[in-house]
Amino acid sequence: MLEISGLVSGYYGLKIVRGISLKVEKGEVLFVMGRNGVGKTTLLKTVVGHIRPMSGRVVIDGHDVTGWSPHAIARMGVGYVPQDRGVFARLTVEENLRIAEGLNGEILKEAFKLFPELEPLRDRKGGKLSGGEQQILAVARAIASRPKLLVMDEPATGLAPPIIRRMVEAVKQLTSQGASAIIAEQNPALVFELADKLALMEAGEIKAIIGRDRLAESQQLLRSALGLSYQDR
Repeated sequence: MLEISGLVSGYYGLKIVRGISLKVEKGEVLFVMGRNGVGKTTLLKTVVGHIRPMSGRVVIDGHDVTGWSPHAIARMGVGYVPQDRGVFARLTVEENLRIAEGLNGEILKEAFKLFPELEPLRDRKGGKLSGGEQQILAVARAIASRPKLLVMDEPATGLAPPIIRRMVEAVKQLTSQGASAIIAEQNPALVFELADKLALMEAGEIKAIIGRDRLAESQQLLRSALGLSYQDR
């Protein structure tokens, strides 16, 4: 579903992502983890077209989309939850959701089903929502569009545990139907529940790729990559 080959990307000539190669198979969930500033967000922004790569290739569902616009990549069936939420401040909740209806005409109904907290807010402007409400809206918009590839940058940030649980179940349902996901996240609990593979990132490079069968025995490596001590919880 997603193949990244020799990807180099960054800002103003500065290389942040350095020669990364990754694959996400159909129905697979890949987590990208690492300390803040290692390039996770830059990697995801490059995949969805918000940053043009300096070199390398991004292939989605067999199509070379390297250098494509974000809108063209989204039309291929890619749902994106950015780190900054990407909510349109002047549009209502309903209007923010309807933006994605080109992929799925039932998105409004599906979003309110998955996250009923949004329905009473349907006429509220995005800029008037709390940070947590904006995050729910961003997650709902991406998941309810039923994408073939879901790209999420720290989606659990600001969400209450019951909402995270519903997000996890929604992602599981999508992948059971053949969708794939690449997720940057700092919450190890989500990794152990959702990940088929884990890519540990350091200084713009992938230092290790760990399969699901090795996750339990790799906790020390994971905590080290996140900069956690054994006393951290």
